[in-house]
Amino acid sequence: MKSAFIRQICVICVLSLLIYAAQAQERTVTVGLQVKPIFPVKFLKTGAQTVSQNGVDFTITPKLGYSGGMVIRWGFTNTLSLETGINYVKRNYDLEFKTDTFQGKSDFGVVNYQIPVSALVFIRLSNRLYMNASAGLSLDMFVSDIRTFSSYFNNYSQRNGVFQSGVLANLGWEYRTPKSGYFYIGASFQRPFAQIYNSSLTYEPSKANNENVLMKLNGSYLTFDVRYFFTPLPINKKVKNQKKEKNIKE
Repeated sequence: MKSAFIRQICVICVLSLLIYAAQAQERTVTVGLQVKPIFPVKFLKTGAQTVSQNGVDFTITPKLGYSGGMVIRWGFTNTLSLETGINYVKRNYDLEFKTDTFQGKSDFGVVNYQIPVSALVFIRLSNRLYMNASAGLSLDMFVSDIRTFSSYFNNYSQRNGVFQSGVLANLGWEYRTPKSGYFYIGASFQRPFAQIYNSSLTYEPSKANNENVLMKLNGSYLTFDVRYFFTPLPINKKVKNQKKEKNIKE
């Protein structure tokens, strides 16, 4: 618990420093909107998790989810930027219990709010087309514990802390127009530093014969990103103009 708390404090400090640095050096700022469908990919360890016990297979399988929200970007140059914002994230899971004579299915969802901070490096491919790579950190707040049940099973998933953190990586392409804003497509990967939930699964075919296992949800996911940014505002230029106007009046 102590090490997890220290990690959270470190992440908050890093995020605060990055945002402060961006505000201190910004040349332009823009606001955007994004939609990010979540896809399970097995080779990135975002696939199904299975535990077998006494002839019962317990399986939790990630399925299509989604994320969306607002993005704020500070542009230092045409090739270097920093982004933050706030996102709503909904992970969805299938839940399966299987024996030699029985197979039952259910599902549940995990909701959290996310504040990401990422540094982006752009490579100019043409006059208006850019390719980018980015890396950063995220601070996530998970809404609640989760319980689903029926006549043959019980699932209680407990948060591994209200506030958690993770690392972010992104690759994408952006088309910049002078008057209509920026249009962006790409892919992102998030990996939490620890499991996001501890799921206690119980198979209950009868009162005298129960099987219980504990599974840790790793929470990693891959997204396809679609973003739109409004035309950037030249903050430094605006400040300089205001100073000039003030000097003229004086």
